[in-house]
Amino acid sequence: MRRRPAVAAAAAACAVAALAALGRASAPAVSRVPTTSRMVALTFDDGPAAPYTAQILSLLARYHDAATFFVVGREVKQFPELLRQEVRDGMEVGLHGMTHLNLHTVGASNIVRDAQRERQYLSTVVPAASLSRLYRTPYGMKNPRLERELAAAHLTLVLWDVDTRDWARPGVAYIVRQVEHLTKPGSIVLFHDGGGNRSQTVAALAILLPWLKRQGYQAVTVQTLVQAASG
Repeated sequence: MRRRPAVAAAAAACAVAALAALGRASAPAVSRVPTTSRMVALTFDDGPAAPYTAQILSLLARYHDAATFFVVGREVKQFPELLRQEVRDGMEVGLHGMTHLNLHTVGASNIVRDAQRERQYLSTVVPAASLSRLYRTPYGMKNPRLERELAAAHLTLVLWDVDTRDWARPGVAYIVRQVEHLTKPGSIVLFHDGGGNRSQTVAALAILLPWLKRQGYQAVTVQTLVQAASG
């Protein structure tokens, strides 16, 4: 899943433009992309974390799939090489905040400042050009002020339409069932690679990636999904 820098940069620029157009045409937050193409975006929050992020990357490579990782800055400080591996493997890196703040507690302005601080920090670990301008709020919280301030900061809020609830460790069968029952073309699926024991997530993904292939789905990044739908 590796791409040459110039090709990746051009693709990212097109996808950013598509995301901006989508934001103008509908709600600022993207939770599913309207498309008939059998493509889905797998997303992972709260990492990077050992050993789960590396295990997930290995599975994605095995099935020639891509995903978007919404990383937490303080976790990157602990595992910087995992962020570099995500970039080397052609994955998309989105922002999830430096310290996983609660919107209801700190307010929209502090959330946006935290995201900007995280992006600045991540650019000291990997090239800034390898970072997307996608942001996901902790807990999926949003309000109109946050959406306005994120837009002013040129950040796109990405949520989801398929919640695996893997954060609660409900069992591998439950995670698999959620994806199998709820996924449709253009879905954005929420997983976690950090924030706790994610062995159930890894085990479920080992079942789901070949299942998606059998159903004719391609797992792609959020930007690739948006770009395909807009083009």
